[in-house]
Amino acid sequence: MLPVGHSNAATYPTSEYAVPFGQTYTKGTLTWYNRSVQLTGEQKSVSTSSCRLTYVAAYRSDGGPNTTRLSERTTKPVCGKSIAISVAVPADVVGGADFLYICLDDLRNHLNCLTFNRP
Repeated sequence: MLPVGHSNAATYPTSEYAVPFGQTYTKGTLTWYNRSVQLTGEQKSVSTSSCRLTYVAAYRSDGGPNTTRLSERTTKPVCGKSIAISVAVPADVVGGADFLYICLDDLRNHLNCLTFNRP
């Protein structure tokens, strides 16, 4: 399902993301809309005592060293299995987000974080 105000995902750029940590990960596809980014994919935890969630933050850049965090979201935790995830990340500025900062989290700490630029 497309976020409100979006008519056709095929007209928007997409890119892949993957953030691993050991045998666990979050991975999937990013669809870059004009005022949001849709993250869809899979989140995996291998142990019922070691839960994982996905943290994602959208940023705007001025082309130099200055960035502005537009929003952040997290998924529900998963413990000892893989689940499908889908998160709409608001980026309510003209042109949307320039990049996302995505982390695999153990509910207390970011275990691994990577940056993914708008294509």
